[in-house]
Amino acid sequence: MSAPTKADGGGKLLDLWWWPSHWVNQDFVPHFENGTDPHNTQWNSINKNWTPQEWITQDGGDPFRLVNRWVKVGILQDRYMDGKVPVVIVGPNFYHLSGNDKRRVAATVDYVYNISTRAPGMFYLEDWKTEERIGYYTNRQLILQ
Repeated sequence: MSAPTKADGGGKLLDLWWWPSHWVNQDFVPHFENGTDPHNTQWNSINKNWTPQEWITQDGGDPFRLVNRWVKVGILQDRYMDGKVPVVIVGPNFYHLSGNDKRRVAATVDYVYNISTRAPGMFYLEDWKTEERIGYYTNRQLILQ
């Protein structure tokens, strides 16, 4: 059995049959997250000016309605306090979101409930099924384990 080799996204067999100008302006990234960019550069390069208010406005302007819709579709499930630290339980569909949208969901929850403005200034994210902590959100940063 041979050792696995690195994937090569370079030229293909048909490269020989096309004239060079055929390939001009055909560089594209099919997904926002392409597996080779580090997470911090992915999240910083996509729409730097986005704010939670944009999603709230698009949903009709009621922030609590937006969060309740996320509960309905399984992105979020519930919330509770663990001592003085809020805990947000994420549902199964949270895992189907891109890394960027996971961060935006957490940022919106923070914005709606003003969590980071009060001590301890962060909240945990917990898995709905295993009841284990999967990360935390603080200082406009989502840290997932």
